[in-house]
Amino acid sequence: MAAQRGLPAASDRMRATLALMTATAMQAADATIVNVALPQLEQSLGGGLYLGSWVMTSYLCAAAVMAPLTGWLRRRYGASLLFPAGIGLFIGASLLCAAAPSAFAIILFRILQGAAGGIIHPLGQAVLLDIYPRERHARMLGIWGATVTVGPILGPMLGGVITDLASWRWVFTINLPLGLLAIWGLRGALPRTEDRVDLPIDMVAIMSLIVGIGALQLCLARAVGRSWLESPELIAEAAIAALACAVMTLRAPRAGFRVFRTDVFGDRNFAVSAFYNFVTSALLFTTIVFLPALGEIALGYDATLAGLTIVPRGVLMVLTMLVVGRLIGRVGTRILLAGGLALTVAGLAIVSKVQPAHAMAWMVAGSTVQAIGAGMLFTPLSAMAFITLPIEMRTDAAGIYSLLRQLGCACGIALMTAVLQWKINAHLAGAPISPSAGAPLGILAAATFGAYAQCFRVMTFAALAVVPGIFLFRRVRARRPLQEPA
Repeated sequence: MAAQRGLPAASDRMRATLALMTATAMQAADATIVNVALPQLEQSLGGGLYLGSWVMTSYLCAAAVMAPLTGWLRRRYGASLLFPAGIGLFIGASLLCAAAPSAFAIILFRILQGAAGGIIHPLGQAVLLDIYPRERHARMLGIWGATVTVGPILGPMLGGVITDLASWRWVFTINLPLGLLAIWGLRGALPRTEDRVDLPIDMVAIMSLIVGIGALQLCLARAVGRSWLESPELIAEAAIAALACAVMTLRAPRAGFRVFRTDVFGDRNFAVSAFYNFVTSALLFTTIVFLPALGEIALGYDATLAGLTIVPRGVLMVLTMLVVGRLIGRVGTRILLAGGLALTVAGLAIVSKVQPAHAMAWMVAGSTVQAIGAGMLFTPLSAMAFITLPIEMRTDAAGIYSLLRQLGCACGIALMTAVLQWKINAHLAGAPISPSAGAPLGILAAATFGAYAQCFRVMTFAALAVVPGIFLFRRVRARRPLQEPA
């Protein structure tokens, strides 16, 4: 690997870092840039609320499937070929999304786009760690985490402006200049001397991963408000997901490259970090998606204003992550994580109390508090996940870590969208006409507003429930610095 062959020159490293950050921000932003354009997209292509959910989750699930394959792809093709190819595929899929003629087509093209994005994120993180010395990893992970975060935060704002000025189709075309810029910046900076190993790949595990994630998403999206005892479909989907996970995990090493390397979970810090990565990603991403939707659908904001509701949180979250990156090693990890979880709980609780008369103030205040909390979580979690892992396991671990992040986002939005629809229907149950026949705008808006508030209340309790897990982290010895010495 590149890390075993010396570090690149400072100029090449800086150019590669900027290109890696650009590509990563682009990939992360596309998870949410279409968010505020969903009402227009749904009207154009049909499909209603659930089409919007599938446009979001299809991208995330495809990224989750590809993330753990990144280690095998890098060993076979090398980062110098794989990274530009992944960006090129991402650009092409984005242009196809812009031209999608139907609901089926947009979902299909989003899957292709997500598959390309699933390579960009973990490979970019692994290469970033490879080109910097170990003592600078915590600081670079802080900058990396800020980049990963700023993409989904700025996505709705950019999407809102583009949608209002043009149409939902143009939100995908912004990837063309950004992707070309990233490819140009990477030229000559990626390692060209990596050992390439033609390992056989475990196709059974790959199919198990695809089937398992698909079944899990269907189960989450359709389970809320339905009785498991009266729904063989839900039982079958849950059983398929569990069986696929078991097959993927238990595949013998002799089967070739293992899609899901269970040995990385032998490191307790990585295992606990991975759990928190899943949960916090679900909470953060669902909030980023729901807040603009609450403003646009229930409060009547235009797409631009709806996207702007989460800009303050983006700024403070990025600043928090940069500051926390410098505090790691000086302040205890458990203290940072406890403070981050406390602020996350408080922020979600504030948003759950939102009132129509002062909705913007409540949304911005609660979202900002939650963002500061999330900013205190992601950098320590990333640092703790990789600091005690051997170098040769880093790319594979980054793939699994990215898979769990993407899967957390997808599960969060699928589950909470189902809860949202269930709560809307419950609020409309006493209306003079049924939800299926349509409802007066005032009644529907009020029902939607109340349903969003209840969803944020559910997320508040979920965040509170995982607080005790911070005591599972193993202390890292001082001889392993997490930060560049002063």
